[in-house]
Amino acid sequence: MFKRAVLALSLAVLAACSPPAANGDGVSAGPAEAAAQTPAGAPAGAEDAILAWARGQFGQNNLFEPVEIFYGDFNGDGAPDALAWVMYSGGGNSAMLDVALFRNQGGRMTYLRSDPNVYGSEPRNVVFANGRITVTSTMPRPGDARCCPTGEQTWTIATN
Repeated sequence: MFKRAVLALSLAVLAACSPPAANGDGVSAGPAEAAAQTPAGAPAGAEDAILAWARGQFGQNNLFEPVEIFYGDFNGDGAPDALAWVMYSGGGNSAMLDVALFRNQGGRMTYLRSDPNVYGSEPRNVVFANGRITVTSTMPRPGDARCCPTGEQTWTIATN
């Protein structure tokens, strides 16, 4: 009974402290809402296709879920593309990151490429524009303990 109460309380605190996710219009939604919503015009099965790609790349048991997926148009064609923030096990107690771009081609999400120059955790403030995506992540500052980064970095990802 005690373990269940502590687990429930921990999950509630985690949900309350999680940063909001931005949808393709730059509007923020809570974590549960972001996972439950499919943006207007997003291809049916987009999240399933991206998750299948991630599981195929990193293995079902190595993937830290949920994979955070953000939608917006990065190539100017009016169709929602995607950025996937994929955390996976690097062995032991390490975590690795793959920031993957997916293009909407004829209603299907296809892997475009990954950006190896983006780091951090807790992606937020995702903004899609023609030719780029900006995203802010939590990063360690000098003196921060490894467990508890307090800084932030905004990244610009070229999409063309």
